[in-house]
Amino acid sequence: MHETAEATTTQKSEEELKELASLARLVAYARENARQLNAEFSAYCLDLALGALLQDLDRSGMSLSQANVQDSFLPGMRHGPTAEVFCHYGSKRI
Repeated sequence: MHETAEATTTQKSEEELKELASLARLVAYARENARQLNAEFSAYCLDLALGALLQDLDRSGMSLSQANVQDSFLPGMRHGPTAEVFCHYGSKRI
């Protein structure tokens, strides 16, 4: 029964989708930082978490693309590559 529930598309509100997309970006950032710190097991766990979030978004009917890993400079943060996750819901970019 659990597998059947996972296979179906669940409808989420736009706000819930935005929250999932934000969480995916946060996990992608943490994963890249873990890789830079050579925290291999942490990076592996974060990679699994990111995959699960992307599946949740996909099942919710969002069109997903995990875009280029690029250099990003965030104020107050360590410089380095971060993965950006772009999610599109209809014609909107979330």
